[in-house]
Amino acid sequence: MIAATMGFWRKYMVVFKADWAIMMAYRSETLIWMFGAFVQPLVSLAVWTSLSGTGSIAGYRASDYVLYFCAVLLVDRLTRSWDVYELDSDIRQGTFSGKLLRPFHPIHWSINGNLVYKIFWAALMIPAWLLLALFIPAMRTPAGIGTIGLAVLAIALSSALRFLIGYMFGLLAFWSNRATAVYALYEGVHLFLAGRIAPLSMFPDWVAEAAKVLPFYVTVAFPVDLLTARLAGEPQQIAIGFAQQLGWLMILLLAFRLMWRQGLKRYGASGG
Repeated sequence: MIAATMGFWRKYMVVFKADWAIMMAYRSETLIWMFGAFVQPLVSLAVWTSLSGTGSIAGYRASDYVLYFCAVLLVDRLTRSWDVYELDSDIRQGTFSGKLLRPFHPIHWSINGNLVYKIFWAALMIPAWLLLALFIPAMRTPAGIGTIGLAVLAIALSSALRFLIGYMFGLLAFWSNRATAVYALYEGVHLFLAGRIAPLSMFPDWVAEAAKVLPFYVTVAFPVDLLTARLAGEPQQIAIGFAQQLGWLMILLLAFRLMWRQGLKRYGASGG
């Protein structure tokens, strides 16, 4: 049992190193793609700071928006998943068959790719934030070390949630050639309900409550609220947030297993 486990992790490290080498070989393209992700949060920041002026909107002053959207940028990059596009292409073009013959479940290759990207991103973004915070007071979070530790845990769980959601949208390609279109619709909704375009406190109460019941708030806004100390002194809300993350993670894992089994049956029956 121990030998099998060690063998599994050795294989994992081999795949991880291979993915890291590939990313380093295309680091210029990777950086261009990554910095392109700055556009939406920075545009939102410019809009809301301009609108708030010297006052506040929904409890956020201009300086609060700076911290909020810096946190959104960090959390979104560390939790985003892109596997839906690759998976959709592989299934429709038939190249997915080759991945089924590998010694790993295909999902592990995607997990490795995500880890490589996110570790690389964290290694760039976190030191940059700390450096800028020395000169820009608005970027300094009032959150304590303990709360930041909870935020790191929330980001890890959020990353798992968004990965599973994206992967499951990719699996829709077993049944439809519009998987990426459906995912684009989901992303449009997620942009608003996850707090990426604006804090949820700016939306009507029923919208904010719906975002918290569905797996939107806990994917971005919850880790952001921890990082920005918006949940300071609210242990019950923090506990509820983590409970929702774990609950949705269990639901998504069960749904993934079901989709995987049924999708493979359809893929095999169609000669994939």
